[in-house]
Amino acid sequence: MNKAKLSRALLSAFPSRAKFAMLLSQRFNVHYDTLTPQSTVDVEYHNIVVQVAAEGWLEALARAAHEAVPGNPQLADLMVEEGLTSGARVSDGAATVIAEKPKTRLERLVRENSAFTDIATFLARLSALEGQTCRIELSGSPPRAIGTGFLVGPDLVMTNQHVIEGLEKGTRMICRFDYLVDAGGVQVRAGAAVPVADDWLVRAQPPDPSDESLEETDPPAPENLDFALIRLAQPVGEMPRDGEEGPDNPPRGWIAIDPALQAGEGDDLFILQHPEGAPLKLGVGRLTALHGNGLRWRHDVATEGGSSGSPVFNRELALIGLHHAGDPNYFRIALFNQAIPIARIVHWLQDKVDPFWTQAPP
Repeated sequence: MNKAKLSRALLSAFPSRAKFAMLLSQRFNVHYDTLTPQSTVDVEYHNIVVQVAAEGWLEALARAAHEAVPGNPQLADLMVEEGLTSGARVSDGAATVIAEKPKTRLERLVRENSAFTDIATFLARLSALEGQTCRIELSGSPPRAIGTGFLVGPDLVMTNQHVIEGLEKGTRMICRFDYLVDAGGVQVRAGAAVPVADDWLVRAQPPDPSDESLEETDPPAPENLDFALIRLAQPVGEMPRDGEEGPDNPPRGWIAIDPALQAGEGDDLFILQHPEGAPLKLGVGRLTALHGNGLRWRHDVATEGGSSGSPVFNRELALIGLHHAGDPNYFRIALFNQAIPIARIVHWLQDKVDPFWTQAPP
């Protein structure tokens, strides 16, 4: 049984130590404190699961927990995944039940780190992210698209350093939000063109020479993270996407950052981008390899010129990376694209800027 999943499911079902202790006492005549030293709740639950597994009654604990809290979706999913029931989890109104299914399993999860996604939740989250991703342009007639960026604060956009490399601080630059094609795929919405502040460059770090090297053994330097923070002339993240703010017209918001989020090989990735300056597109793929001591992620999401500076999301559409480059060997079909973990960027920014990543979006 997957101990990590069971620990998370127990924490979800029994957020109170007292209720979990009651289950252990009533069902197994075991005192909570004999299974774990005192710590935080998540650590204690992990210790209990490890100890119970060593004693050989982990499946009994999982079944008892599900019987005690049958409406908990994580426990219900775990029961099905581990084959502890012949049923399948379904929703019946507000209740979660286990529905009977055939004994022969004709459908299987192919990858251990694959999962299902609720459509309504996914689409609502994606719609919000659309309004927080922008095309970066140089002012002109017509304007010239140079990359993609995304809001990480009310007036703060992140992109790649190489997107703005060589531009002077007084350069007239625009971040264009909501540059989309309508649902019919016909009309292009011009969106909202937001100018950058006069002193727009907040912080930046260059790419590493190894990003363009054909020598796979060249590791990037930890500080060469190819990112730039750009200040906008107005806090668009605190303003509605269109019209006056109201109950049905909330602020645009910005993309929250959780530096604790990690990713591994085989994880699903989603990238919002303006390839070749086109209206916003969504690319889907997987993280194929951890490279350069984890300072780079190789992936197979389709990107093109103009995609530099795009946000990289995990299956839950949480921000985890910054897309920045592709296979530098132009004498072959590209074998990979490449992103930088957001956690590495935040780590470098510690004590250098106000910690914008701690400011929760509206």
